[in-house]
Amino acid sequence: MSRTAKEIETTGLPCEAQNGETIQVVPKINVTMFGKFTLKQEGMEVPHAVSLTGRSRRLWTLTAYLILNRNRGVSAQELIDLLWPEAENDNPLSTLQNNVSRARAALAELGFTHAKVIIHNEKGYYRWAPDRETQLDVEQFETLAKAALAEEDMEKSVALAQEAVALYTGDFLTESAAEFWCINLNTYYRSLYTRLCRAAVDRLLKLGRITDAEKLCTGVIRLDPAAEEFSVFLMQALIKNKSPKKALEHYDYIAALYREVYGVSPSAELEAQKALAVQELYGRGARARDE
Repeated sequence: MSRTAKEIETTGLPCEAQNGETIQVVPKINVTMFGKFTLKQEGMEVPHAVSLTGRSRRLWTLTAYLILNRNRGVSAQELIDLLWPEAENDNPLSTLQNNVSRARAALAELGFTHAKVIIHNEKGYYRWAPDRETQLDVEQFETLAKAALAEEDMEKSVALAQEAVALYTGDFLTESAAEFWCINLNTYYRSLYTRLCRAAVDRLLKLGRITDAEKLCTGVIRLDPAAEEFSVFLMQALIKNKSPKKALEHYDYIAALYREVYGVSPSAELEAQKALAVQELYGRGARARDE
């Protein structure tokens, strides 16, 4: 009896189609690089988080780099320069091949099908899984973010932005953020995230979706408390939402954080929002007593 399409997708094993031919559908791979580096093959219950530090650092760095550059062949020399930028090695090619073998074995141990060829080598150039689809969160984020920023309809733009922001669970490959090959990408994605959130908050406030604006600002501040403009946006949203007390509570929290951690005082913009919150809170109380 022929197996179902779902069974084929989740196993990646050959099966007999209705016309009697043998076909093989290789399961898709989903990869995240925001925050933790994780890999998940269709059919797996949960993604596998792997560390870019410790004893296995090089084999997973190799894997991450090949995934990022999976649309081209990566030369052995490029990988050697990546993994051993300063070290002198008597036989670097042999050492690289050993790490590639270890990476394949590690992927097989995690349950990935066709692990022996998942890192493909052809004429000295390495490629990640050329025979199957790999979905990468950073690429999905970039596509959605650019679409949101280009969209003129505010509701559609916000919807795209919220979808993109949900993917940004942390900075790009945080464990390798200081590595030479990650620095520019880390900066690029953080800059795009900040620009996207700034535009989305502005549009949410114009649309009167104050609670959504609060939620978005809170998420940005959780990732980066030093992003002061979003504390200003958050206080504006809270004041608009008739919650001046919460705005003042946030001011007290962020002002103390800036003094204790960064050794700086709140900006004039934050002080202005504090003054508005005080006016709203106590002015509203006075109005209530007059009524």
